[in-house]
Amino acid sequence: MHVAPAEAQDPIKINSERLSDRVLLTWACDYFQGTNMAVVVTQDGLVIIDTGLSPSTVRRQRDLVERELGRSDFRYLINTHMHNDHAFANEVFPEATVVGHGSAVVALQREVDLIPELIERLRGGRERYGEWAAATSPDSADGKQAREGVAAFDVGIADLEAGIETRFPTVTSGDHHTLSLGDVRLELFDFTGFHSDSDILILIPEERMLFTGDVFWGGNLPLLREMTAGEFQRLMDNWKTILETAPDLETIVPGHSDVPLTVDGFREMYEYLSRLWADVQAAREEGTPLVMFLMRNIFKERYPAVADYTYIRRDYNLHQHNIYMLWQLEDR
Repeated sequence: MHVAPAEAQDPIKINSERLSDRVLLTWACDYFQGTNMAVVVTQDGLVIIDTGLSPSTVRRQRDLVERELGRSDFRYLINTHMHNDHAFANEVFPEATVVGHGSAVVALQREVDLIPELIERLRGGRERYGEWAAATSPDSADGKQAREGVAAFDVGIADLEAGIETRFPTVTSGDHHTLSLGDVRLELFDFTGFHSDSDILILIPEERMLFTGDVFWGGNLPLLREMTAGEFQRLMDNWKTILETAPDLETIVPGHSDVPLTVDGFREMYEYLSRLWADVQAAREEGTPLVMFLMRNIFKERYPAVADYTYIRRDYNLHQHNIYMLWQLEDR
C-alpha cells in the first residue's frame, strides 16, 4: 500500500495501490470503510471504475491518480451500480463519458431524490461516531476508526448540503457490453440479481481481473432479490460466461476497501446457487412440498463448498431466503 505523503496529516487519508502495471486502486481512510475507485490505464485513455459519495474526497483521489500516473486523459467512467457512495462524485471527471447499467439513469435519479433523507442518516452516523470517538483512546484502532468516520461524515454532509452536480450515464450496457480501448478490453455484464437493480460486473481479461462492486461480501452467502425465472437464468448465464471467459482469473476487486472476496469464493458461490437451483427444480418436478424440501435440504451437508460461509445474519437465514426466491421463480 502507498500513502501519498502530501495527504499524511489529513484526517481522511487518500491511499493507493498498484494492482498491476495497468490498474491503480485508490480509496479514502485507513480504518473507516472507503469506496474503491480504480483507474485502468489504456492506450486510448484512462478508465475510472466507481467514484464515491463525496466530490471533495474524490477530487483528492483524482489528484493522487494524476501524480501517480503522470497523465489525466480520463476517457470513461464506469459505475458498477448507482448507489450514492459509488456515483455521487462522478462530477469530478467531467471530461469522461459515464457508463452504467441500462437502468442506471432511473436508479441514480432515485438516489438523488433521497438526498434529504441521506443527509439525515449521515448526521445520525456522525453523532454515533462522535460519541464513539469521545469514549475511545485516539491511539486505539477503535479510536482511529471513530475519528476517521467523523471526518468522513462531516465532508459528506457538507458536500451534499452544498449540492452535487449529478452526472448520469450517457452510455448504458445491456446484457453484455464491450469497451475496447486499444490494448485493453473491458467486458461489462448485467448482474442484477443480488445487490441492486443497476449492478454490472466488469471483467478485464488481459489483467485476469474482475470488479464486482457491492454484489458480494466474501464469506457470506449471496442474497437473491425477487426476480423472474428469465432474469435469474440471465444472471447465472452471465456468471458462467465470466468464469469460462477468464478460467485464469487471478484478482477480484470488490466495491469497498474492507470487503474480502477471493476468486475461489466467487466460484464457490456460483456452484452453490447452481446446485441449489437444480435441487429446487427437481423437488418441484417431483411434487415435493416446500416445507418438506426445507426440512430435507440441510445447508452444511448439501453444499459443503460454502459450509463455512455465514448464512444467518441478524437472525435471518440467507439460505432459506434463497430457497424461497428460487421456489417462486416458476410461478412468476
